[in-house]
Amino acid sequence: MSIVLRYGREAFSKTPVGFPTESSLRFGAVREAAYNKMFGEAASVSHELVPLTPHVDVYAFPGGQKGRSFHTLVTGGMSDLQMTLPALARGAPRRVELIFYCFEPRAEYIDTLRRMAHFPHDNQTWIGYGHTMPNGNPPEPLWGSSVLNTLLFMPTIVRPDSSLPAELILDGEPVHFLWVVPLTTPECNLKLVDGFDAILDLFQENRHPHVFDPARGSYVL
Repeated sequence: MSIVLRYGREAFSKTPVGFPTESSLRFGAVREAAYNKMFGEAASVSHELVPLTPHVDVYAFPGGQKGRSFHTLVTGGMSDLQMTLPALARGAPRRVELIFYCFEPRAEYIDTLRRMAHFPHDNQTWIGYGHTMPNGNPPEPLWGSSVLNTLLFMPTIVRPDSSLPAELILDGEPVHFLWVVPLTTPECNLKLVDGFDAILDLFQENRHPHVFDPARGSYVL
């Protein structure tokens, strides 16, 4: 059985205003070098225009590089700050970035990734493998889907990308990717009742693709 934590709408409006510190500027240069090594040159970078802390950009890496036939979106800046982990989460990554795979980079994907990247810092909390975040209360469909309304965070199944902790270390701490995967309500309920492993088994049974498909139906009826 999963633990459910509830946050109100105000949870997404607490981001403190500030300017990049010397350490965050240094982290940004190191992180961008690691990204270029892993993904090639970014086709575009969606810069955060308001000076928020941390400053979160979203990089769009196109298909055709590094043997990829899909676009890869990654946040840059979430790992500038350590997340606030409870004692029970000891050993979980404290510095993370979000990653998402799609056939076409769209503004709504980028906006959601940036919002999710700010969430743990705004609320002095954390997100890790197996955590879920509904799109509102009650959850509303995401990105043109009629049924996908919740975000799951999990290890990426794209093998080169899982090597990020060896490529990017900030202040002695490895940075991990959290893969952002949309779920349906029945799938999320399965995870809440039977645990994260049940979702992993479900994905394996259905050969869940790593590239987002807004037309995907629910694996649980």
